[in-house]
Amino acid sequence: MRFLYRRRLAGIHSAPDRFLALNVAIGLEHFLVLFNGGAYLPMIPRIIGSLGRNPLYGDWSQDLYFLALGLGLPLGRWVSQRHGDRNGLLFCLATIFLASFVSATTRDYLPFLAARIVAGLAGGLSIPLSLNILLRHYHSDARSFGLFLWGLAAITPFALGPFLGGWIVDSWGWRWLFTLNLPVLLLSFLGIWLWEPPAAKGEPASMDWLGYALLVASLLSLEMLCNLGSKDDWWRASEIRLLAALTLVLGLTAIWWLRRQRLPAVDLGSFRYANFRVAAIGIFVTALVFQGTLALLIVQYQLSFGYSARAIGEILLSLAIFAPVGATFTHWYLGRFDPRPLAVASLLLLAAGAFWLCSYDLPVSPSSIAEPPMLVGLGLGGAFGSWARIGLWGLSGPAEQRATLTLNLLRSTGQAMGIPLVAALWERRLDLHRHFLVEVRGSNLSFWNTAQRHFAHLPGILAESIRQHAAMLAFNEIFYLAAWIFLVLALWSILARVPRERSTESVAEQTAIAELVEP
Repeated sequence: MRFLYRRRLAGIHSAPDRFLALNVAIGLEHFLVLFNGGAYLPMIPRIIGSLGRNPLYGDWSQDLYFLALGLGLPLGRWVSQRHGDRNGLLFCLATIFLASFVSATTRDYLPFLAARIVAGLAGGLSIPLSLNILLRHYHSDARSFGLFLWGLAAITPFALGPFLGGWIVDSWGWRWLFTLNLPVLLLSFLGIWLWEPPAAKGEPASMDWLGYALLVASLLSLEMLCNLGSKDDWWRASEIRLLAALTLVLGLTAIWWLRRQRLPAVDLGSFRYANFRVAAIGIFVTALVFQGTLALLIVQYQLSFGYSARAIGEILLSLAIFAPVGATFTHWYLGRFDPRPLAVASLLLLAAGAFWLCSYDLPVSPSSIAEPPMLVGLGLGGAFGSWARIGLWGLSGPAEQRATLTLNLLRSTGQAMGIPLVAALWERRLDLHRHFLVEVRGSNLSFWNTAQRHFAHLPGILAESIRQHAAMLAFNEIFYLAAWIFLVLALWSILARVPRERSTESVAEQTAIAELVEP
């Protein structure tokens, strides 16, 4: 059996043991970066409570992590050319190791938040570097198999994260998420250090540092505007109006500067292609709505309805199972067929799951709402890959790589903004429903008067009952709105057109580029 196993691997690489070790090391690193995004969500109430902050600040540590993931990608080309993929990836692993150690040991919120941002930035930078190393070790006839593994490593940890994160926080405590990172990162570091030879230094790299600084400042200002808006009552606060003006100035300045550079930090020239514009809007809105509603479900089902983190993980177990199934089909489909039908089908599945989730009322047991995430998982496995293929349709070479970077940034920015925006909308609808449930002339007055007589000695129970009912009404409204947005996006994807000039790249290369944009 060992002989047959070695013989099979020999068709992929001339050194099977080294090849296998390197794949495991890179796979562990890639899995870990994305797993820390999904597994963190069910831990937010516990983490922020133990750090002595309002749950609102827990969202900051998640949305800024996603934003940092996207902002790490533009640094990939410069780091690769100046220091090499191997050295750059080792630096990323060491940085994530240090950030995980700080997250696992600190008892203060600000160091914890800074560590999450640093880990996200290093994690985003590691994605293109690890893919470069991985593809360099696959022969052309076996590259499709390697990219299939890469695709599974991209979607599986993100989908599996909420289930395992809920189990970890209820069984061992939230600090174990970051403690478990340490041995995994160490093994990955040693594997790459031992099995990947140092690359020869290339020519001095150039980097548009001013453009990158403007991009970081504008997106960070925009994200903090979303985060602080709910806390400071939006436009009624002078600080919010000042921050909005600053965001506008920084954003316009960044666009003006980036359009004037020969090698900008992020190339905005891709927006001149119609298919890219369709995909850019689609991927941003899809990421915003999906990540925002997912965070709302995971966090508010714990805070508002008393679910445990493990129960939330059980609800999303079917998402973790079926997302890789959808990703497997997407890997086979992309590059071979028109991506629009797959985009429509994936978005319709997301819409169906959202419609299903908005049909419940309290009380609801975890087992009774485990089916809708199955549809969401299938849709998630194809949605982002389809948008990426639409946006890159007809492009090749450097133009395709630049467009991929922009789509990735839009996807991560959408994920980051979706968490605070959807939470703010839910809070507004919660307050509105709570008001109308107890108003003097409301149709629910007789019900609540009857309830008040029964709970006259326990007014806190009545107040909690009103809040839970209002929370569920608001929750259902959010998912109802999300379902209609996914339906509109399905129609929006049809606006893409078959390009006159087809890409000359292989199916494997096209799939690799598209899968870089998956969460």
